[in-house]
Amino acid sequence: MGFILLLFFLLPLTAVSSTFKELEKKLSDVKTVKVVFIQKTRYSWYPKPELSKGVFYATKEGKFRIDYTYPDRVSIVSNGKEIIILNKEDKEAIIDSVENNTSPVIESLFFFAKPLGEVFEPMGEMHKGYLKVLILKPKRRDENIKKVFVELEEDLEVKRVRVIDSEDTETTVEFIEIRKNYTPSSGLFRIDLPPDVKVRRAGRL
Repeated sequence: MGFILLLFFLLPLTAVSSTFKELEKKLSDVKTVKVVFIQKTRYSWYPKPELSKGVFYATKEGKFRIDYTYPDRVSIVSNGKEIIILNKEDKEAIIDSVENNTSPVIESLFFFAKPLGEVFEPMGEMHKGYLKVLILKPKRRDENIKKVFVELEEDLEVKRVRVIDSEDTETTVEFIEIRKNYTPSSGLFRIDLPPDVKVRRAGRL
């Protein structure tokens, strides 16, 4: 990490706070969002990254939907209280509570349901070419997330989010296409399970 930091110019904390607050204000104006994304996960114990693609939708009220299209067709849908995880290839579905499947970090960064300042403390800011990179740390200990890097365009549009967990697994989500403040269809945050799908509730055999 020390070598990487030598490649960038670390900005003063005042600049960090300014960018962080500007981003927080920009995200506070987002009521709904649709993002086409590419996700890469690098495990500390395996050299080849795991690639997936899909689309996620979210609302300020905490509803969200993630449709993975590659490598497997998996949908994760929440009405804000429960989550349904549907594997269309295996024809299996799991129903669980939101509390067991999300963290404030994920809700803040990807679903905009929590203000950035409520969840994160800004640790630094770097330049990566024309991009600004905010280094964020969760204010409260999160077992799954140790540090977050948010890459921003000049207009503070999010380009990539890179998350490092407690086992040094690195997950990068690249935002390919973003649409904000649209009106979602009435059935977007609901899944009607086909009759041939095996359904179980988390915690039950």
